[in-house]
Amino acid sequence: MSLTLSQLRAFVAVAEHGSIRAASRALDVAQSGITQQLQSLEAGLGGALFSRTNRGIALTPAGERLLLRAGAILGECERTEREMAQMRGEFGGVVTLGVTTEPLIDTLAPVLMQFRARFKDVSVHLMSGTSRLMMSWIRDGTLDFAVALVSKQTDTSDLSVTPLYPSDPVVVCRRGHPMAGATRLRELAGCEWIATRAPKRPGTPPTNRLVDLFAAHGLPPPHIVATTEALFDTLHLIIETDCLSLEPSVVTKHRLFGRALAVVPIRERAEATDVCLLHRAGAPLTPAAQEFATMIASYARTVRAPRRRA
Repeated sequence: MSLTLSQLRAFVAVAEHGSIRAASRALDVAQSGITQQLQSLEAGLGGALFSRTNRGIALTPAGERLLLRAGAILGECERTEREMAQMRGEFGGVVTLGVTTEPLIDTLAPVLMQFRARFKDVSVHLMSGTSRLMMSWIRDGTLDFAVALVSKQTDTSDLSVTPLYPSDPVVVCRRGHPMAGATRLRELAGCEWIATRAPKRPGTPPTNRLVDLFAAHGLPPPHIVATTEALFDTLHLIIETDCLSLEPSVVTKHRLFGRALAVVPIRERAEATDVCLLHRAGAPLTPAAQEFATMIASYARTVRAPRRRA
């Protein structure tokens, strides 16, 4: 069979809105039309995509797999339509990008304002989180591109990677913390920590720069009391508790957080990682996204590259 975009749009709408009636309203299509599209799709694929439960409808395993593919396909179609329009000089649509902590704080704001001044009809949607999340969102088509951390162990075989500048992680604490003057990592072995990456599976510690730092110096894993995916959540917990965190040094210079945070001057440093510009290899960015990415890379290299740590 040949899948159609109409079938995929109907399927995704039902999956996202939870019912045929809600999908009908969202797409402004008659319920009978939605039902027909789903029936044709299921007949062609040879199996049910939804099952009925006490709470309504739910995706079957085949439906869950199709939802992943359908989102990427529809996203790529929308991106292609924007690209063709932009190549005709009709700049509009949306650029969706992801950024981690360092570029969010010291790179994005000035570049965003410059970009908006040049492309007033292009909307920008920003998504923040860990580098792991950024890469998964690039792969599934959610993001046009991201600015995130890349280490030697990061699998980027299917991504285009442009290094921008070295990351500078430090141990941060609230001002007045009893361990604020520690100079060796082993002095912090009994402290509690906030980590910015969720565990890979229940019962196992997270794998990130903090855990790797302790392991590299022969210390037991740090006592992580909570993991977060958002910068504000992390900094709020650091400021309001005696927990520590491994964060980019730039957070201690931010005008909203700097006065409440301090760097713990330990000698040991986390493994070097680079802040990089990432997008899917072999899939060109739209002209607007490419321009935005180029502006970010240029600004980052100009402003941050000279600040290499010793």
